[in-house]
Amino acid sequence: MYIKRVSEFISFLSLREHKLEDVLSHLVHRVLIDIQATSIFISSLNPRNEVEMVGQFGIDPAMWQVYPQGTSIFEKYPMTDAMRNRKTTWINTLPDWGDEYPLLQQQKFPGAEKSFICMAIEKCATPVAVVGIFASPVVEVDVEIDAFLGTIANLLSLYLYNRSDLSLSPNLPQGKSVAPKKTMTNQVLSERQMLILKMISENRTNILISELLGYSESTIRQETIKIYAILGCNGREEASRIYKEGLTQELSAS
Repeated sequence: MYIKRVSEFISFLSLREHKLEDVLSHLVHRVLIDIQATSIFISSLNPRNEVEMVGQFGIDPAMWQVYPQGTSIFEKYPMTDAMRNRKTTWINTLPDWGDEYPLLQQQKFPGAEKSFICMAIEKCATPVAVVGIFASPVVEVDVEIDAFLGTIANLLSLYLYNRSDLSLSPNLPQGKSVAPKKTMTNQVLSERQMLILKMISENRTNILISELLGYSESTIRQETIKIYAILGCNGREEASRIYKEGLTQELSAS
């Protein structure tokens, strides 16, 4: 059953370029009908370390009047948990969010749905967005459904990051390393170092970068030291300036 849904979704995406709202509508009406999904949204992590909605279908407007937009990645919500932990978050007790989410417990849930499922969307093994699904019945967690939803999240990632009108991508050059134009060395930044540099330019701390990339803070700190040496700079501010001025956009041979 789920294999057929995945196959149909792939066919839908491959026919032509769709608007994001059309993709989300198709997910609710065709792909996720077996779990009786009623609505869906996608939120992305912005440079201010906030998770903000970039597209939705079927969400009750009252929902966004109750729950704040621009949620800090450091706050305790299902969607921030999904991004930080890089795994599916399940809530099967709506309208009660459970003791795990006291910030949501303070607000009355306006919908009739029983389940909320949240999955991270990744780019270059980095969680940079999240998809949230509301469903009418209680959707029990099992291996088959979890694998199915994980596949849908992966397909969304592949589709969204080929879109030029969505700013969810880290914009990493694929298949090549990046060399700064002005540097004291002829070394090049690896793809991981390039992603860390971009996050540094967005004022993300080493702790947050380590959480998002799944490495220890020590590893990120060591990588930043290497980045500074390669760029010939003296710290985060100068490295950010080099990145923002586009001095790291010249492609070199891999």
